[in-house]
Amino acid sequence: MAPDGPPPLVTAPQQEGPAAAAPSRRPLLALAVLVAVLAVAAVALAVVLGARLADRSALEEARADALAAGRQAIVNLDSISAETVDEDMDRVVAGATGTFKDQFTRSREDLKKLVVANRTESSGTVLSAGVISADTASATLLVAADRRVKDATTPEAEVVHDRWRVYLEKRGGTWLVAKLEPVG
Repeated sequence: MAPDGPPPLVTAPQQEGPAAAAPSRRPLLALAVLVAVLAVAAVALAVVLGARLADRSALEEARADALAAGRQAIVNLDSISAETVDEDMDRVVAGATGTFKDQFTRSREDLKKLVVANRTESSGTVLSAGVISADTASATLLVAADRRVKDATTPEAEVVHDRWRVYLEKRGGTWLVAKLEPVG
């Protein structure tokens, strides 16, 4: 007589002990290694991106600070009057370094004599300024300014249009004019 129902299932004999568990742990171990590698890669990416953002932020801050310093330097240079000539020139020297500081310091006494003798009154206004190039230690700007000048020979103020290429260097945390060139 044939038994009723389906034939019995035949299964492989079960192994016991560490050899039986090893095949099922390999995929878990591989997954754990993959997760660890991905975590390390994510941390490395975060560090690199954080450094890039910090560099970008430092550069943007440097550009803005250099632009403000360059604008102020031109206003200081264009605003020299007979009554305040020493203070005016001190401001220019305080914002200078390198070649520009040397040139201005050498010509300071001659310029002072001219300003006082002609009773010059000068004031500058920056019309526009832009960064040509910059890093966190140096910058080059173009600055357009108008200088209103009156003196003993021209009692009505005349407007003089100045255009400058301003080279700045960061020294001791302060942006200073290192070189100044008129632009035609």
